[in-house]
Amino acid sequence: MPRLHCRGLLARSIGGAFFFLLFLLEFTSLRAAAQSPYVDNGDGTITDQGSGLMWEKLSDDGTVHDQDSTYSWEGAATDKIARLNNGSGFAGHKDWRLPSRNELKSIVDPRHQAPAVSPAFNAACTSGCTVTSCSCAVSGYYWSSSTDADNSKGAWFVDFKDGSVGSTTKWGLNYVRAVRGQG
Repeated sequence: MPRLHCRGLLARSIGGAFFFLLFLLEFTSLRAAAQSPYVDNGDGTITDQGSGLMWEKLSDDGTVHDQDSTYSWEGAATDKIARLNNGSGFAGHKDWRLPSRNELKSIVDPRHQAPAVSPAFNAACTSGCTVTSCSCAVSGYYWSSSTDADNSKGAWFVDFKDGSVGSTTKWGLNYVRAVRGQG
């Protein structure tokens, strides 16, 4: 017979039958699986409830948020991040930036491959979808803000194909997912 993790208050046993005044079943594995640390804010962003970081969702619509757009490391800041922070800002915020290597690694989910990210970052992605109707992720290198300490011409990336981390030259073209919040 399977064992359930339960807590309860046993009132009494009458004729071999147990009666409970109060009981609470706790299916810990189901509960943990059902609770995601990520919240879709409905404005093209996802918030990580654990870290407080707000992430840009990516789309498949040819805009600045398009999943297929690639940038050099410098272009990520001078083009994409600059456009997100222009005017009234993306989703009402003007403090978007490249994530650190560790921040970017935090959205990797090793239970998934190609892309190896939490499902919140790869859901309902279809041609023409926008950041408010989908969340896209490409299996490939995503820039971090972290320069390689051993090579000033290199910067760290996270590979969303498998979640690995590496360094490559800053002039190479990689994907970008912006973040805001404590850094």
